[in-house]
Amino acid sequence: MRCVYCMPANNTDWFEQSNVLTYEEIVRLARIFVGLGIEKIRVTGGEPTVRRDIENLISMLSRIDGLKSISMTTNGLLLYNMAKKLKEAGLGSVNISLDTFQADRFKAMGGVDGLAKVLLSIRAADDAGMKVKINTVVMRGWNDDEVVSFAEFARDTGYTVRFIEFMPLDGTGIWEPRLVFSKKEMIGRISENVKPLVPLYNDPSEPAMLYTFADGKGTIGFIPSMTEPFCGNCDRIRITADGRFLGCLFENPGFDLKGLLRGGKSDDEIAKYILECLKKKPEGVISIIRANALRPTINKMFTIGG
Repeated sequence: MRCVYCMPANNTDWFEQSNVLTYEEIVRLARIFVGLGIEKIRVTGGEPTVRRDIENLISMLSRIDGLKSISMTTNGLLLYNMAKKLKEAGLGSVNISLDTFQADRFKAMGGVDGLAKVLLSIRAADDAGMKVKINTVVMRGWNDDEVVSFAEFARDTGYTVRFIEFMPLDGTGIWEPRLVFSKKEMIGRISENVKPLVPLYNDPSEPAMLYTFADGKGTIGFIPSMTEPFCGNCDRIRITADGRFLGCLFENPGFDLKGLLRGGKSDDEIAKYILECLKKKPEGVISIIRANALRPTINKMFTIGG
């Protein structure tokens, strides 16, 4: 896919395969991180389902002592064919990206015809016994008119729909403040056209602020990264496909762990380096907003995972 808020259509630098971490390297890093206290791992991308035998990675991760959950974020184009074997390998939940229920709009926003496949994948993941969440990036003038439809979808299906404000992590360079459709605007539109929303208990370290409807039917979440940044409570870290450590979505270029893996460093040496890097975790987008330095493509989401 080539989503307009994420990946450019024609100016992408592709990795040589040798630059990408092997499954064995990923699992080694995972063990080190679990040893440092990490309890949850999410496999993202790019798109994880295009990686050959991805279920083998899930199975390898599932055997790490101390790891409590494994999840995945996916665009859903291929998931319907592999949901069952991913569940059997140990995948507990999936976040499936879906920004529109209109086929022509899906192609305009994502660059491919794929709506039917994504809807199939949602059902296949549910049938396989995985917890399913829907990720919806809302862009003013693109799909904000479907916020109500997604809220009704959450009520009708029981899936949690999470609305994400458009962030300047787009490889296309189209981000601008006016395209951010805010959490406040979404809540107003949903409350007016569906039912009033009531906040649920929220873990402060989770990015999504969860709500249910006044009648208790359905759950939706908001990730208001731009209008209500939650940087102060963020406890997430990332490893990119080419082995860079990021303490923040807006950190660039990050710290090279692949070089340590392939340079013969011990697990203890790598763990110590990780802790030193973590001390340099930046303040996040809130500092960029404060400095009035927001601009398109501050970082590229397609290289760091959703």
